[in-house]
Amino acid sequence: MDLNNGNPLVSLITVNYNGRQYLPLLLESLKKLTYSPVEFILVDNASSDDSVDFVRRNYPHVKVIQNPENFMFARGNNEGIRAARGEIICLINNDVKADPDFLRILVDQFMKKPEMAAAQPKVLDLNDEDRFEYAGAAGGFIDRYGYPFMRGRLFFTLEKDTGQYNELSEIFWATGACFLIRKSVLEKIGLLDEDFRMHMEEIDLCWRMHLIGFRLFCVPAARVWHKGGGTLSSENPRKVYWNFRNNIFLLVKNLHLLNLIRIIPVRLLLDSVAFAREIISGNLPNALSIGKAYFWILSHPKIVLGKRRKVQNQRQLKDDKIFKLIYPGSIVWEYFVRGRKRFSDLKRINAL
Repeated sequence: MDLNNGNPLVSLITVNYNGRQYLPLLLESLKKLTYSPVEFILVDNASSDDSVDFVRRNYPHVKVIQNPENFMFARGNNEGIRAARGEIICLINNDVKADPDFLRILVDQFMKKPEMAAAQPKVLDLNDEDRFEYAGAAGGFIDRYGYPFMRGRLFFTLEKDTGQYNELSEIFWATGACFLIRKSVLEKIGLLDEDFRMHMEEIDLCWRMHLIGFRLFCVPAARVWHKGGGTLSSENPRKVYWNFRNNIFLLVKNLHLLNLIRIIPVRLLLDSVAFAREIISGNLPNALSIGKAYFWILSHPKIVLGKRRKVQNQRQLKDDKIFKLIYPGSIVWEYFVRGRKRFSDLKRINAL
């Protein structure tokens, strides 16, 4: 607690890799925060641009951690968390612009709701400020087969923000672009899984929270704007690889064995269709990325099964409790076959 105003210290952590062009927007917006006390930590993953010099010269209040190589997103954030002094951790991307009140609103909800283990703000598109952004929108969910989607974004359809998701709502996962989590929760469940490297590590973290019985929320009154794609574009074959690899990884880690046996065959079929679609469209690099993702899972049983064993040993809730926040059908079927493009078009998730 801060001795002056009684508020908990919040540690804002940003991982940066050659993101010099984004940093002024982020750091200038954070200077205007209406909440205190805060500490700012920049974790630089061996950038070859002048990110570190720029921050040290213009923002001396920011603590800089320089990694000797690119530790990528998961390990980079963990380095920041280990150095953080705050009771509350805020992970925020380097290509985000924050509303001055976003942190005050989120922490206020943390104080009112002790059951709130983690929360995200509403995430809007920096290039179209009244539209939801791809990576965050108004809170994340997954379907039965592990495909992620959000209130305000299904696959490539981004809804305009008209206030349709303005209620505080429980969610399955909070976006790594910007979310708050109690440090005490991390001390209980562990940090981000560094074997994920980048992409979906926050979904894995949130799923592990659910297995222990913690609850996550979106607080739409708090707002940030995210540019997105600052490190890898959506069409980059490396991004395709990480998304497929890590999505299968988190299913294997977190599902009960019986549900895993039921779900994986259907997921294999759906991913085979995605593989064939990339081949037919002539996008061989993306097709190869899908194949490489599965090859990694199959060729690293010690890592994958070891992580699964650890997670399942920590489990305190059965899957039927957690499935109340998981869409019971296939979001792929709903979107591509039935033409349902908005979150509000879907059959209601049980807990909502």
